[in-house]
Amino acid sequence: MSRALGLLLLAVLSAGCESTSSTEVGVRTCLFGILEKRGEQQIYPPGGTYAVMPIINSWATLPIHQQNLLMNANVEEGDRPVPDDLTFKTKDGNNVHIDVNIMWRINPESAAEVINRVGHSVEEIKERVIRPVSRATIRDVFNKITSEEYYHVDTKNRVAAEAREQLEKELQRFGILVDSMQVQQHRFDPEYQEAIDAQKQAEADVQTLLEQQKNIVVQKQSELQGKRAEWNQKLEDSRGQAGRLRNEADAYASKRSNAAKALLAQASAEADSTRKEAEALNKLGGDAYVKMQVARQFAAKRFTLVPQSNVSTMNVNQLLGVLLSEKPQETPADSKP
Repeated sequence: MSRALGLLLLAVLSAGCESTSSTEVGVRTCLFGILEKRGEQQIYPPGGTYAVMPIINSWATLPIHQQNLLMNANVEEGDRPVPDDLTFKTKDGNNVHIDVNIMWRINPESAAEVINRVGHSVEEIKERVIRPVSRATIRDVFNKITSEEYYHVDTKNRVAAEAREQLEKELQRFGILVDSMQVQQHRFDPEYQEAIDAQKQAEADVQTLLEQQKNIVVQKQSELQGKRAEWNQKLEDSRGQAGRLRNEADAYASKRSNAAKALLAQASAEADSTRKEAEALNKLGGDAYVKMQVARQFAAKRFTLVPQSNVSTMNVNQLLGVLLSEKPQETPADSKP
């Protein structure tokens, strides 16, 4: 009898063994108040095997690794087989459709509370809490901005950070931790999107015209610089040529001035010589001095006179002597009685 009771106890213990993987925790709940208070719960850490009495206890495991909630318009990327993007209305009344990815996980210390308040599986937790709370919180925060503000990266990032903080507070009450919230693609209603595209095209055209204008200004400035360089070169050439002409003129003027000075000096010397000669002529014996100078001038030259009536030559020296004497000398032919 005791052996049978031992085998029964062993079978019960063997049937009551539960285990957890490395990425999940276990939660045991007391169903009957025999050994402990009814409803008492205990959390078991990952990666272990534990003895859990069946019938009087319930056992559940919850994953604690990171999970994703993909609310996307593309059915091939989202969690649902239908478009599941989030829509919010801006302050100026336009609808904005955005794709959102929520990265979340169960707080191991709150696993029992999650089971009690939410559900026993990831799908139950996601559909009962994560999805509705996330959509409502994000929508309420993004409703505070205008359509134009959504295009400002700084504003968009600030509002997304605010939405994440608010979502963390909301889900923390259910034992859920938010690791990240990513706001991805966005879309407007077709009519408003067309207006935005037209405005973007107009802005792009204006930007293109501005760039063309800048390029023209740069080109004209470059041409102006080239002209200035050309003018400066011509100016330098003109200045150089003017300098050369001035130097040549200065040299010519200096040369002529020196020649004039030399001529003036020569004239002055000749004047002095003439004055001295005049003074000599005014003195006694001036006539003799004049005759001496004339004789000196003629002595340097030789003359041959050919009379028309007589082909015989004359003694020039004798003739000069006659010309220079006060009285002509009589020749033997002239001395007749």
